[in-house]
Amino acid sequence: MSSILRASLVELLALALPTSCASCGAPDDPVCRECASEVAAVTFQPGPVAVAPDPCPAGFPPTHAAAPYSGPLRRLLPAYKDDDRRDCRGLLAELLGTAVEASLVADPALRHTAVSGNGPVLLVPVPTSRQARRRRGDAPLLRLATEAAHGFARSELWCGDALRLRRRVADQAGLGARQRALNLEHAMEPRAAWLPALAGAHCVLVDDVLTTGATLVEARRALLAAGARHVVAATVCATQRRSAGRPAGP
Repeated sequence: MSSILRASLVELLALALPTSCASCGAPDDPVCRECASEVAAVTFQPGPVAVAPDPCPAGFPPTHAAAPYSGPLRRLLPAYKDDDRRDCRGLLAELLGTAVEASLVADPALRHTAVSGNGPVLLVPVPTSRQARRRRGDAPLLRLATEAAHGFARSELWCGDALRLRRRVADQAGLGARQRALNLEHAMEPRAAWLPALAGAHCVLVDDVLTTGATLVEARRALLAAGARHVVAATVCATQRRSAGRPAGP
């Protein structure tokens, strides 16, 4: 069964069968009212903030996050990615969209490009391994980024699976900052079909959770090596192992 067909069947079953909250298990809703309220309560106010891991690795791009990785989000994101709970994508895509918007507004080059149409702004999710795609049936982060991009009226904002892993990497969970950096060193490269679009492009990298920053550092390196002009990043969440700047909401 193809990954696209499998993902479609999962979503159809989610619509046809009784559902429960992906965070607490309460019946009837993909994200219950109480958990949604808790997410709203922990979300950075008045909007996404500039974040960076501590210590911050060299080459880390300017990054905005919508919320800390705490409360229901610690359960919703893993459920969305690994437990076939694609029905909670709407809430997560909304959070990611606010972080993307903050990155666009905070960066003069991106703000000018998006408004004036001087070339595309590419929304680029960090790549998923082939093994993870086969296990999950699709690429959850790509689907999340695609839905977040749909919330923008700008035709200049493109979303694409522009990067891929060029070699096998270990699971990042449980690795320290130095181990993560070594694990990902020169592990990413652009997909050939996206090379023309990447040349001279302004990019917003997107990921679900910022931890040590190793993934965003390597993804930024791969985009710049492919000819991208400027790279920033946006994430749904940031772990407590980071330093936050002043609020940078749109």
